Amino acid sequence: MNYQERLRAHLVKYKFRVLGVLAGGAWKGPRTGAVSEQPHILRAEHARLNILAPYRERFWLEFEGTGNGDAQPLVLHRDFAHLNSSQAMCFNLFYPMVVDRGWAATFVQSALGLKDGVKSLAFEYVDDPEENTHFDFFAQMESGAKIYFETRLAELGLGTGELAEGHRDKLARLYAPRLAGLVDEKWLDPEAFFRRYQLMRNLCYLDKPANLLYLVVPRANESLQQALRILPEITDGPLKDRVRVLYLEELLDRLKPLLRGREEGLKAHYREFREKYLPE
Repeated sequence: MNYQERLRAHLVKYKFRVLGVLAGGAWKGPRTGAVSEQPHILRAEHARLNILAPYRERFWLEFEGTGNGDAQPLVLHRDFAHLNSSQAMCFNLFYPMVVDRGWAATFVQSALGLKDGVKSLAFEYVDDPEENTHFDFFAQMESGAKIYFETRLAELGLGTGELAEGHRDKLARLYAPRLAGLVDEKWLDPEAFFRRYQLMRNLCYLDKPANLLYLVVPRANESLQQALRILPEITDGPLKDRVRVLYLEELLDRLKPLLRGREEGLKAHYREFREKYLPE
């Protein structure tokens, strides 16, 4: 089995064992439109269970208000009810930072190694409404630096785009000027750019030397590993060491000693996170 199959099989067992849910959720095929029941998808009435138990009640109470740290109200992705939803995984990974700024400081300084204080945090952050890239998670630092996070779980790649005429115009008008001097000109060729569309859009926001982009992915996901092989070549230059791959398995290992002495709810949350998202 490939990673996607292993993860789905693991999550089906997790759904039965931990959530106590037997029913599968509906999946509409993107090509045929045929609807089928899939065991790794939660039905609408169970979708809130995709947030881990220790923070579940608080998360949904805040979600119905603003639910998003210091930014705009959150909008759930169409596939949020999938147990392998990257959005749900992102919420589960970073929400304790929004709740507890002391933990946010520990996370940023000790797990990420950044010697800076945290000023604000947000999910689904849009820095430039005209360009309209949504970052999965965002931290504004006290120094003024901006830290962007993109999370991937079961995806096969980092995100491609269409070579439509309107997109070509946006490349020439918006992206190429922002990326000039950050990446080699060959990456601004339309075919090369749109093959790595989401990544190249993210790089536009690293115009200031202190800004960083973290790509949070499972090391076990072979498809993402393949997609990331080109990253050192793209970022060889001004972006060197400013686009960082953060492997989920290694991040959780770094968090383990930092959780000692913390309140039980926080420790239970990350134990449950590991149980859910890291198949044996």
